[in-house]
Amino acid sequence: MRVQDASRWGINELANLESPRLEVDILLCHLMKCERHSLYLHYSSEMNATELEKFRNMIRRRKNREPLQHITGTAEFLGREFIAGQDALVPRPETETLAELFISRLPPKPRLLLDAGTGSGIIAASLALKYPSALVIGSDINRAALTIAKRNMIRHGIDNVQLIEADLLKPFGTGSARFDGVIANLPYIPSLEIDTLEPEVSCGDPRIALDGGIDGLDFVRILLEEVPSLLNKNGVLALELASDQVPGIAERLSNDNSWCCVESVNDLTGRRRVVIAGRN
Repeated sequence: MRVQDASRWGINELANLESPRLEVDILLCHLMKCERHSLYLHYSSEMNATELEKFRNMIRRRKNREPLQHITGTAEFLGREFIAGQDALVPRPETETLAELFISRLPPKPRLLLDAGTGSGIIAASLALKYPSALVIGSDINRAALTIAKRNMIRHGIDNVQLIEADLLKPFGTGSARFDGVIANLPYIPSLEIDTLEPEVSCGDPRIALDGGIDGLDFVRILLEEVPSLLNKNGVLALELASDQVPGIAERLSNDNSWCCVESVNDLTGRRRVVIAGRN
């Protein structure tokens, strides 16, 4: 079977997905180790039996709603490729909004940053590459996720990230560390809503990375109680939240004298997604 014919078959098999052609192109590029812009150069090539079986298996997995990033083992984030897997949350575009906004509010040369709930380490890695003179701490309670994070640091040759197995901010104590910025994409899905999400999320992402308790804000509330004592004056806090959670958290920070310059920011789809604030 030619690559072009395999592509047509795959698009037909994935017709119920939002972007079947894009997903088939990504899978073919992964299989053939080529960039998408050059994929058409391979269209007339014949796929051997091994390649064809691998491609069909990938299409079957995706048709069963296994996340694309689990099939390829990689995910894109801020223009870089990272290792992805079933033990950590798959990065999504709204998290790029979170990271970009956080970076825009940090001082030019931050010294100490914290990525709380680092998961696969993509935010911590991106910060470390942006600020090579800074120490970035990535904390997570999920040891399996930290294994993926460590592999991502090795993949990108990063030596200024310290990964810690931790329950939120407990290892740092009151005032024991003074961060220039804390960024957090914590679990924020209400427990009873998880099973109503797309299968890629509800079955693909680890529940520990999704479940934020009854209203989704269990971990966010704990973080907000502890983080003021760990931030330097003018230090930055950035949180990713569900759109209906943003107004309440923004109002809480605005009414707290510990914080200033509180903003709520939309993601690329126009949904309120990020709350960011400065430490008074």
